[in-house]
Amino acid sequence: MTNKLLCLALALCLCAAGALAEGGERTFALRFDEGFTLSLPEGWVSYPALEGPIRYILGAGDGARFLYILVQPAPDGGFEAMRAAIEANADCGSTSPLDLNGRAFAAFIAPRLNASGCATLVDDKVVMFLFAPQDDSEYMLTAAGIMGSIKF
Repeated sequence: MTNKLLCLALALCLCAAGALAEGGERTFALRFDEGFTLSLPEGWVSYPALEGPIRYILGAGDGARFLYILVQPAPDGGFEAMRAAIEANADCGSTSPLDLNGRAFAAFIAPRLNASGCATLVDDKVVMFLFAPQDDSEYMLTAAGIMGSIKF
């Protein structure tokens, strides 16, 4: 998928997710240690995090949909260096810039992981959000709504 198509798809998802949220989907706000808050669907649970950079695993109680939040040291060189590192990862495709509530993110699709993601810099760390499964279009609307709710 080209960068332009990815940006268009994410913009459409954000608009559709806003409409879904207005339609009465129940959510709750969760504050994270890294200084941000997300609105998550009611009924979501926390799963034990794995070793390594995965800091949080959240998802539907039935185990069908997941949000992985990874936190790792930021590369020298700021936002562009972060984008280059994501693009150099064999599991990720090219990135597209994305603004969520005034903060710069790099959006990408990780086809081999069946995930969509975005990443931003928080202080001296990269905070990456991975939503799986990416081939669940209804869930991708929910994912866009979750990321559209982020507040720092």
